[in-house]
Amino acid sequence: MKFLVDANLPRKFTWFNTSDFTFAHDWGDAYPDKAIWDYAIEHDLIILTRDSDYFHWMIQAKVYPKIVYFKLQQYGRKDLEQYFALHWKQICKLIKTHRMVIATIDTLDVF
Repeated sequence: MKFLVDANLPRKFTWFNTSDFTFAHDWGDAYPDKAIWDYAIEHDLIILTRDSDYFHWMIQAKVYPKIVYFKLQQYGRKDLEQYFALHWKQICKLIKTHRMVIATIDTLDVF
């Protein structure tokens, strides 16, 4: 699996330290969400994001990338590291068979 990390998640993050991750942040701060969406579709990447716009687009779209939506807006880097240590393997397992995983403090919901 290959991932596209939205600019609202940390670039320098233990879990993203492999060649499986591409970073929207590398393209500049003004890179629009729609361009990220299109790039993910073109390159078969799974979007990792904290942005709810992707959820709304996915519901309406006929063609869409897979998305992991981290509904963890108040989490800093340390909290995210702990969250990923507990949940990343399960998130990866779920996204293989679903079009979206919504990761919250207490649940992993799928669509």
